[in-house]
Amino acid sequence: MKNGFALFISICMLTGISSSLAAQSWTFLGSAKVHGVGVDHDEILVTAMQGDFSAIKLFVENEGIEFERVVVHFGNGSQQELAIRDFIPAGGETRVLDLTGRDRIIHSVDFYYKSNPVTKRKGKVKLYGRR
Repeated sequence: MKNGFALFISICMLTGISSSLAAQSWTFLGSAKVHGVGVDHDEILVTAMQGDFSAIKLFVENEGIEFERVVVHFGNGSQQELAIRDFIPAGGETRVLDLTGRDRIIHSVDFYYKSNPVTKRKGKVKLYGRR
């Protein structure tokens, strides 16, 4: 009975995320597993074929992550640092992170975080972009 209820809740959450992303025309850009313990950073590479974006959002799976900052690297060589400084639980998401300027073709995104050293589960970060 508990497993059925947990499955139902999971499906409802995924459906809600999918429909909210579709309504705002968010595009999946890539994902990365959080490998580090303590303070670390990882990178998500994005292909130029994805196009130009005005904002990004990060979704967290498996285990919560405390984000410090995100650095977005653009195809034209410029970069934008975005302070997050927030704990995002598993199943949660960051606020919308607006990108400034023109030519916002994303090359890669570095995210700096603190992971939970006690648990063996590692978080997964999914990156979405809004045109």
